[in-house]
Parts: sequence; structure tokens; C-alpha cells
Amino acid sequence: MNNLDKYLNIVNDEKIKKGLTNYIPLYPMLRVGNENLYVGVMLTEKHDNVWSKEEHIKPEYWALIDINEEKILEFNKTKEKDFVIGNLVPKNTDNKQQEISKYTVEKILQYKNYLIEDIKNEELPLQKKLSSILGSEMNIDGEKVNINDYLLSNLEEDIKTKINDLVDILIQSKYGSITFYYDNLLNQIINSYKNNKIIDQEKIKLCIEIMNNYYDGVIGIDNFFNI
Repeated sequence: MNNLDKYLNIVNDEKIKKGLTNYIPLYPMLRVGNENLYVGVMLTEKHDNVWSKEEHIKPEYWALIDINEEKILEFNKTKEKDFVIGNLVPKNTDNKQQEISKYTVEKILQYKNYLIEDIKNEELPLQKKLSSILGSEMNIDGEKVNINDYLLSNLEEDIKTKINDLVDILIQSKYGSITFYYDNLLNQIINSYKNNKIIDQEKIKLCIEIMNNYYDGVIGIDNFFNI
């Protein structure tokens, strides 16, 4: 069991005791308070779309967990005890969207060019045998055409659609993998605090960036970490 699962289980047990079955915990985060470091977990309603940047969801509950004892110290309703101290830090995902758009365009062009070149210039063994005998051009509908160009013209729309789908899957997979980095960072930060009482703020800033990117629809993440 990794740290994420361990803390999620602690919060899930507590929410059930409180009858909050319609709420789910987000990935465990960290919170700094009075020069101490805690694990913090925010909870949102099941129907909340935490992935959509249009939502602007502020979690309704949040919990603090003691890092050494691994026990809940606080379980708060946000309206009664807000995790935001001072002003709400604006969420900015513009850079993420620009990066994704640029990456998407580059990958679509790269894969499309590769497939076009493959269709135009590569042949199956049987194709090579036939073209060596019959040539690479054929009479189709009264017009002499290159067979590979003809195939390409018929496949181009399908290629475009399939490449778009493939790039979408690729991007989702890559962004999904950031949780592996996040768990590793979380381990390092927690161990550093347990062993040396050091709060590694630079690594915590990376955690904030990861969570802001992962949960597009959740606001107040910067405030929650409280550094």
C-alpha cells in the first residue's frame, strides 16, 4: 500500500462514521501550519466534476492527518472552518492548455506525416511482387493513377480521425502518469520531515503544480498547502 492509499483509507473510514457517503476524498495533499507539516485531504461531492476547468469547485470538507501518528487531527466543514487563509489564490491553467495544444498539434502532424510516407513509399511483400509485374499505376474509372496515391486519398479522413483519437489517448495517459511522480514527491517530503523536521518548500511547490494540473476543476489548492 502506498502513502496515497493509506491516507485515503483513513479519511474514507472517518467520512463513513460521519455519514458523508456522498463525498469522496481527493488525492492526499500536504498542509503547513505553525511550522508543522500535515497530510491534508479535501473532499468533494461524488457528482462534482473535478476534472473540468469550468467548474471552480471549492471542496466542502477537509481533513488534517498527523504525519507521525497517522491519525486524523481535524475533520472540518469548509463553511465552518475554511482552509483558505487570506485571499484565494487564483487558479491559472492557461500554460497547461497552451502546452497541450502545442503538443497535440505537433503529434498529429508527426503521426500523419509518418503514415502518409508509409502509405506512399512502403509496400507489403505481396504488393511489391505485384507492382514489379503490373507496375505501380492502374487504370481506375478511366484514369491512370498511382495505386498508393489512390489508397491515400481514400484513407486520409480515416487517418485524421484515428490520429486525433490516438493523440487524445496519449495525452490522457501522460497526464495520468503524473500521480506516480506525485506519490514519489510526497514520500520524499514526508520522510524528510519525519527524519529531519525539514519542510521542503520547493518540492511542495511542485506538488501544488501537479495537483492544480491534475484537478482542473478544483480551486484553492495553493491555499490548502498553505506555504
